[in-house]
Amino acid sequence: MDSISTSGIILFAFKLLYLLVSVVVTIFVIKSFWKSWVAYVRAAFFAKQKYALLELRIPKGITKSPLAMEVFITSLFQPGGEGDLIGKYWDGSVRSWFSLELVSIDGSVRFFIWTKEKFKDMIETQLYSQFPDIEIADVTDKDYARAIPFDPDSYQYWGCEFVKSGPSHVPIKTYTAYKLHEDPKEEFKIDPITPVIEFLGSLRKGEQAWIQICIRAHGKDKKKPKTWFEKVDWKHEANEDLKKRMKRDVKIDKEKPVNPNTMSLSKGEKEAVDAIEQNLSKIPFDCGIRAMYLAKTSAFRPTTIAGLSGSFRQYGAQNLNGFKASKVPGVKYPWQDLKGKKVLSQKKSLFGKYKARAFFYEQFIPTGYSGTPFVMTTEELATVYHFPGDVSKTPTLSRITAKKAEPPANLPI
Repeated sequence: MDSISTSGIILFAFKLLYLLVSVVVTIFVIKSFWKSWVAYVRAAFFAKQKYALLELRIPKGITKSPLAMEVFITSLFQPGGEGDLIGKYWDGSVRSWFSLELVSIDGSVRFFIWTKEKFKDMIETQLYSQFPDIEIADVTDKDYARAIPFDPDSYQYWGCEFVKSGPSHVPIKTYTAYKLHEDPKEEFKIDPITPVIEFLGSLRKGEQAWIQICIRAHGKDKKKPKTWFEKVDWKHEANEDLKKRMKRDVKIDKEKPVNPNTMSLSKGEKEAVDAIEQNLSKIPFDCGIRAMYLAKTSAFRPTTIAGLSGSFRQYGAQNLNGFKASKVPGVKYPWQDLKGKKVLSQKKSLFGKYKARAFFYEQFIPTGYSGTPFVMTTEELATVYHFPGDVSKTPTLSRITAKKAEPPANLPI
């Protein structure tokens, strides 16, 4: 009897194990198929798109504050594109993204915008509305990034990605903190982008430094904690943080009243709360910032790496946020990569991702570790990407020699 009972238990256990294995394998197969399917349709969608690279040539004497650039960047908020479930998972459509680029080639500093071709006219119109004196050139066929091959025998490479050092909703030190929204005279301006321009302009012949800021409209992409399907945007985490900072989450005990002095905010705390609330009033973008330094072997300088990795320090503030370099090629211990193949592979991955302007969708990212997007608002973006006035004395900053002039109103017809 005991033998029969034991056999029955063993048989039941095997059946249960078989059932569990079957369920797990089925789920694994379905998930693998679904991931492969999404990758296929998105890759097909990506291959159909046409893109353009626009070079922005700025004139001497430009005096507009970064607020003008913020107004332009607002036009890049394009939340559509994914469509419904059929559009997302049958057609492979995704939200459009753009790349704002600051580049130094042999010390010559240039501004670029990479975009889908269908947005080209819109971008030109919006830029001219804010900066009527600039020139915009389509240089798609002369893409500086695609002109350089990955050739370790002839070039040295280094790269990194910049991420916010704190939570996304906490802003960096923006142009309003530097009073640039008040349009001060050039001699009184303290423009945080000037150190970046000066660094890029200091490069020598044979050196190149590229900075790209990939952006797309922010959406409800994050799963709400303690829920199954509810999605939230960046404001959820921001509001929870504000409650803590403003001490609104403190439980009041009637028997032990809270000292009012402990509930009041210090000056620094209040400034941080005000900055977060101001940031929440702005339009948000998902962002990824990537930088590359490459040079012919004979021109390569390790000091340029330090300059590039530290070029965003001035955007940081102790009580707010800042940037730090991430995804830097390298290994923790030398014996992890004795032949240097792992580090070389990391450099190749960063280089490939830069050239593809890929950040948000893994199907569009060459093999290697993917990026980590964070949120930046229009005000933050306009701080790190805007046209400097004449306060920037960099002689190699590419400028138009003269402003465009409007034709006289009394020309004969």
